[in-house]
Amino acid sequence: MNRANLKRRILTGMFGGSLLLFSALHEVSYLAVFVIIIFLSSREYYKILSNNNFRPNYNLGVFLSVIIFITTYFYASNESLIGVHFVLIPILPLVCLSALYSSDNNKTLTNVSVTFFGILYISLPISLLNFIVFNEYEYNSIYLMATLLFLWTSESAAYFGGSLFGKKKLFESVSPMKTWEGVLFGFTANIILAYLISEYLWPDQTLFFWIFFSIVVLISGVFGDLFESLLKRNFNLKDSSNKLPGHGGFLDRFDSFFFVIPYVYFYIKIIDQIT
Repeated sequence: MNRANLKRRILTGMFGGSLLLFSALHEVSYLAVFVIIIFLSSREYYKILSNNNFRPNYNLGVFLSVIIFITTYFYASNESLIGVHFVLIPILPLVCLSALYSSDNNKTLTNVSVTFFGILYISLPISLLNFIVFNEYEYNSIYLMATLLFLWTSESAAYFGGSLFGKKKLFESVSPMKTWEGVLFGFTANIILAYLISEYLWPDQTLFFWIFFSIVVLISGVFGDLFESLLKRNFNLKDSSNKLPGHGGFLDRFDSFFFVIPYVYFYIKIIDQIT
């Protein structure tokens, strides 16, 4: 375990984590911070592709990713003048039309696909977050903050537990450093956090609700992390960028988050239906 890198990782995590939790307290700061996250994550994604012989529509992909999040934000908060479908429906035709102006017409289907996938991978999951934080048009960030806390706790516990005790590889061909022991540490830490949340932070929900919440976050987060590792392995990359000291890039930091949000959304909606 590299001590210098560990120090950078901890400092960056503390600063970034505090900023995210603080921004979640108010809907305007929430909007601003997540627009920035989508913008920078999308740029990293399209830059990686552009550096590896793909020709995605860089500007259109980033623009549409941001617009989708902003539109769903205002729709979920009941401040939108148009339905969200008026923005979502034209996305694929717009991306296809943009191919007419591409300088690389020999790989039209590939370039359209990777452009559209960036929107599907980054913007749509985070845009779904708007329907979690707004309940009947009222802003409430409890589930967002709980998601972040469970995700960071499980990742940190898995990182340290796996580094110290990890032996059995989780998915060696994709991510050689991840181990089953690390996942077990993450699971244990999340169960403890679920108890603390149910007792001291948000006792309106039961302990079992938070335990299952934490498991949803853990499992989907692991798959999100593995998927981004697979993408980087395809391009022989260690990190998506070096923007976040000790963590790599924004894709490295939020890869799990992209996968977690849809499952958290459906978990909450299912619980709402049966209770």
